Amino acid sequence: MELWTNWLTAIQGLLTFFSSQVGLGTGLGIVALTLVLRTAILPISWRVAYRGSIRQKKMLRLQPQLAQLKLECGKEPQVYAQRVMKLYQDNGMTVMDWRSILGSLVQMPLFLGMYQTLRAGANGARFLWVETLSRPDPWFALLAGLTTMLVMAANPDLPEQMRLILIVVPSILAAIAALKFCSALAVYWTVSNAYSAIQTGVLHYTIARRIKSGVLSI
Repeated sequence: MELWTNWLTAIQGLLTFFSSQVGLGTGLGIVALTLVLRTAILPISWRVAYRGSIRQKKMLRLQPQLAQLKLECGKEPQVYAQRVMKLYQDNGMTVMDWRSILGSLVQMPLFLGMYQTLRAGANGARFLWVETLSRPDPWFALLAGLTTMLVMAANPDLPEQMRLILIVVPSILAAIAALKFCSALAVYWTVSNAYSAIQTGVLHYTIARRIKSGVLSI
């Protein structure tokens, strides 16, 4: 508990530094803090996203074989599971990617810490057209939804038959959630989503270049 309290104090201290000592104000302070913290965990988030993208591409390639196994062994669950595991092993995969799961868990304190720090509304400061960051704002909620859509759309490996749903539904849910919380959190979500969208675009461009050059084989 003391460790968590110290972490929240550190985040609040950084926000105060950017907003007061640097002179950015609370709104731009949230933007700067978000960018700094997202960049600080970039080595971890990049690796997790990279492994996840490679796995997703391999899963897409294996879909016809998995469907065939389902037809052949659908009535024998144990046999089906064994053959699926064998297929995964032959393609350098495991049923669960524990490294990615661990990497995602390592990032959780950042997101939870930002949420807990900003949920009070960042002292109700004014930012752009918002009179107080302690209250919801429909325009920032819309931005949170649109940037969520941007993050999802930046992933070219979404299943085509569900692509529209996987893009639109999370975006609507994000906008609705942002309407329930203070604008300070909506600002954070918007900036963090924009960062994620750029990271995703660069990641998939990098992977595509590595596949094209023969450095990476899927």
